[in-house]
Amino acid sequence: MSNLIFGEAYKKLNKAQKEAVDAIEGPVMVVAGPGTGKTQILTLRIGNILKKTDASPENILALTFTDAGVQAMRKRLSELIGSRAYQVSIATFHSFCQNIISENPEHFPRIIGSKPSTEVDQIALIEKLIDEHMANSSLSLLSPFGDRYFYVRDILSSINELKREGVDENSFIDLVNREQAAFEILPDKFHVKGPYSGKMKGDYQKIEKKIKKNRELSILYKSYQDKLSNNKIYDYSDMIMEVLKALKSDESLLLILQERYQYFLVDEHQDTNNAQNKILELLAKYHAPNPNLFIVGDDKQAIFRFQGASLENFYYFRALYPDAKLITLTDNYRSTQNILDASGGLINSGGAKLFSVSDKNKDSSLVHLYPFQTAFAETYFVIKNIKERIDNGVKPSEIAILYRNNKDAFLFASLAEKFGVPYVIESDLDLFSDPDVKKLLLILRSLREHERGAALAYVLHLNIFKLPPLDVYRVIRKADNMHAHGSDKRIGLWEIISDKKLLNDAGVKSVKQFLNFCELFSNLVSKSHNMELLAFIPEVLRDTGMLEDILSSSGREDRLDAINSIIDEIKLLIESNPKAELEDFFSYLDTIAKHNLFIKKNRSRIPSGRIRLMTIHKSKGLEFEYVYVVNCYSGHLGGRRDIDRLPMLERVYDLGSGLPDAAGSSEDDDRRLLYVAITRAKKWVGISYAKESDDGREQLPSPFILEIDNNLVAEIDTAPYESEALLKKEILFMPEMHEAHNLKDKDFVRDLFLKNGLSVSALNNYLSCPWKYFYRNLIRIPTAPEKYLSYGTAIHAALQEFFSMWKEEDIGKEFLIKNFIMALGRQPIAETEYKELLEKGSHSLSGWYDAYNGLWERNTESEFRINGVILSPEIRLTGVLDKVEFIGGNAVNVVDYKTGKPKTRNELLGKTKNANGDYHRQLVFYRLLLNNYGDGKYDMKSGTIDFIEPVDYGKYHIEVFEINDKDVEELKLVIYRVADEILSLSFWDKRCDDKECEFCHLRDMIAELILY
Repeated sequence: MSNLIFGEAYKKLNKAQKEAVDAIEGPVMVVAGPGTGKTQILTLRIGNILKKTDASPENILALTFTDAGVQAMRKRLSELIGSRAYQVSIATFHSFCQNIISENPEHFPRIIGSKPSTEVDQIALIEKLIDEHMANSSLSLLSPFGDRYFYVRDILSSINELKREGVDENSFIDLVNREQAAFEILPDKFHVKGPYSGKMKGDYQKIEKKIKKNRELSILYKSYQDKLSNNKIYDYSDMIMEVLKALKSDESLLLILQERYQYFLVDEHQDTNNAQNKILELLAKYHAPNPNLFIVGDDKQAIFRFQGASLENFYYFRALYPDAKLITLTDNYRSTQNILDASGGLINSGGAKLFSVSDKNKDSSLVHLYPFQTAFAETYFVIKNIKERIDNGVKPSEIAILYRNNKDAFLFASLAEKFGVPYVIESDLDLFSDPDVKKLLLILRSLREHERGAALAYVLHLNIFKLPPLDVYRVIRKADNMHAHGSDKRIGLWEIISDKKLLNDAGVKSVKQFLNFCELFSNLVSKSHNMELLAFIPEVLRDTGMLEDILSSSGREDRLDAINSIIDEIKLLIESNPKAELEDFFSYLDTIAKHNLFIKKNRSRIPSGRIRLMTIHKSKGLEFEYVYVVNCYSGHLGGRRDIDRLPMLERVYDLGSGLPDAAGSSEDDDRRLLYVAITRAKKWVGISYAKESDDGREQLPSPFILEIDNNLVAEIDTAPYESEALLKKEILFMPEMHEAHNLKDKDFVRDLFLKNGLSVSALNNYLSCPWKYFYRNLIRIPTAPEKYLSYGTAIHAALQEFFSMWKEEDIGKEFLIKNFIMALGRQPIAETEYKELLEKGSHSLSGWYDAYNGLWERNTESEFRINGVILSPEIRLTGVLDKVEFIGGNAVNVVDYKTGKPKTRNELLGKTKNANGDYHRQLVFYRLLLNNYGDGKYDMKSGTIDFIEPVDYGKYHIEVFEINDKDVEELKLVIYRVADEILSLSFWDKRCDDKECEFCHLRDMIAELILY
């Protein structure tokens, strides 16, 4: 180590920093607020240890929270001591434990020889355990009727939490037993008089239920660990748990490690959990009562409670080592004083105030607050303001947009792209939302399904195959209408695109291109059956042209990262199932989708020269000149409700430090998040929120904003920005930057519209999303049957048969159930789903029959079909009515059966938060149909929504509506507008409000569809 380099760096330290660097021996706790130079003192202290003691670099262990923290510390240390920096053990807790296991395999028979499991594997295992324990009736609360897997993710989360707290399966069983015994001897649990005499009091019922849930959890935890052991697999949390167990029970291993490590340094200590602290305590115990343990942290920045961290762990050090030296760093080298004062007002923890000492940060800019009316106005302002800064010479890398959740990034990223602002999203992105991953999975799904699947129609749209979209529409439409000669068997899409004559019959202009596609596709299908999965994926990328497309693009690095990430997922699958094939991979994907698992998209590097979009969690340790903290409204950042469906017993935490959990609630977490966000800024920070949600609900500012001293906040009048944003909203629909294709063919769309007519389901689809209508009702892309659509079809078929007989004679419940069973058996559903739906439908129909038997009209018509009501020369309405009841003269009531969860009247009318009024619109549409059908033969007086599924308390629910002329006239105006938009193609650049809409995603995926 160069004494000159060390000396120069040491001279720049302030008094408190020098005290920390010089405090080599004994336990030391440094409270280091943001911007106080903690990484510098950590690395200089390591250098000082090597300079002033006989310790070798191998005797020093430095632990931090993230891989980025490891890299930053290693880089800084190497600048100080050169290559010796790589002899110092600098690691995350997890990688440190992993190294211990790999270096001492004989001490870890449980892990060595085992395979790592993915979250998907863990979810599948817990589902299997639930099935097994349901068979012997050992579960009830954690496997509720109707959805036995409802608690799967909560169970896995709780098991991981127990492991983070250092509580193994046997200790947890003992804990639950003690809790049960303590509960049983509690006095005064029951009412002794009154109407509830003898019944347990409500508060005690809650405790009893909590204990029962934890007992079932203990059963599953024990079984889970047994299965992992028997199957020779382990999960992520087992790394730390196994090391903790070994250090507690294996004196030999503990002594080896204690003799190796003499000095311990821990960065971001507030982010550690109990299991990690216990490992550290055991390693340092050799030098007790005053080990050379140096921790750096900040209670104000404890924002990782969801990973097991809490202030309990931070304060645990002070309780364990009461004679530890306490050093507080208060000189801030990053932010202006106004920024520090504004952030400091958020947290009243009694900590020392921070003081700005950097010469370059003397600017006293206030914190800017921007209360916008809408989210679009907020986004528009932020991106436009950033563009102006860049145009005025600010480096993009000195600008950050910070937000709470990963999904908050997308609108800002989209608008940045429209404005030409260079950006990078550094928050965790869902791998399966990446466009290239979507394309690859779509191709793989189509290869798996080959001739029989619905995915083929989507694959034909992909731009990499360069098939003219109009021709794609023609063959899809042809497949929808084509039947084999003399047969009811439909001719599939594959048969058409692989047959020259059928292609010509469909009017396709690019016949050769389709035939070439079929040849390519057939070759890939053959390869899929003859190649290993991991080798097959690169073949698909090359043969389809995806790889060429990616490599020729300007964003090739990021796109390759996405593809490599999906290949990494396949590698994980193969690790746990070496014989995995394409079918196994899709089972893996189905589990991910079913449980909404978040699989991160990995990055090989972060591009430079771009503004940074990231979550506040991700921004820890970073700094920027300009920081925009967005979406700061109540309910999103602060004002959130804590929902814990599987609460842990308090004694779990007693096994840790025994201190109260000082981290508090999610409200405290969010408060600290805003503190961290503001303190990332060097010279300017803006906080913004929208007063109105996308669905029109009022939004209040984060409650923490109101706690900032008014003298430090400048609230900006956003009215001018609102007006400008309103005028510029079309920027949302600006096209991607690629070659335009003039494919607007109104005649093609008009012909299909006139031929299909307009049903109420088509109308509702259009109002929900124009592209949902386009692909489902106009083009009619084949789709795989959905579970509950199949269920609904079977229910409707049974009711039709039942009421056809009921008109003539009384028939019993058995007839209704029998017809349902027969109808369900005709549906293309899996055996496991069949059993579930059979039970659900039989139960629902049985109760429904009992509730209404004897109340039905005899004079009815079921499945009343109307093929055409001409509203105008270009608008033909169609519909199928579940049942028409003739109630006297030409007056009728229309009954519409619903198999979903019952809705309230206001929900049906579209007057509640998430309702769209589709059901009521359906009844109005039926009146429009009937009253214009048969020359006044029918006069629809009312409409009934009849729910086949009971409400929660077992009752059945119907709602009757009188449909008036005003409703009909208003609907006619909607129909005229929709028809005009379809026929004029003015819907083409529209998108719906659902950011996850598969039809909008498909529209955006297809470059050739852009019309100008």
